[in-house]
Amino acid sequence: MAEYLGGIKDPHVRIHKITPPGPDGYDFVIHYTDYNEGSYTKKRFISSHIKRYEVVTSEKKSSDYSLTWGLAGYLAGGVLGAAVGAVLGGSSSTVKKHVVFCELRNGWQFALALSDNELDIWKIYMKK
Repeated sequence: MAEYLGGIKDPHVRIHKITPPGPDGYDFVIHYTDYNEGSYTKKRFISSHIKRYEVVTSEKKSSDYSLTWGLAGYLAGGVLGAAVGAVLGGSSSTVKKHVVFCELRNGWQFALALSDNELDIWKIYMKK
């Protein structure tokens, strides 16, 4: 499942989850509450609002330290860097993890963790 790693700094906005398209789904969706506009949950389709994105992929082996992991932590910095490090870090056997840095037209910038399958779907939807 797509995972929101952080990045939106508006204290009035709370991100609940990111959902990928399913059998009945239309798009990757951000489920959020903007407390300036009420206390109910809203949805925003990412592909309709995406300005740009960048994918950082890590392939990690049990005793390997990935250059991508260090680069992602450095670029993201702060709390977001720690979140990226947590996702890309760890000591499992060979695992691919993808972190997608996104910017929407409304100025929101955030990072997502996606599986291989979700990344393939992401690239299809973001071309639309």
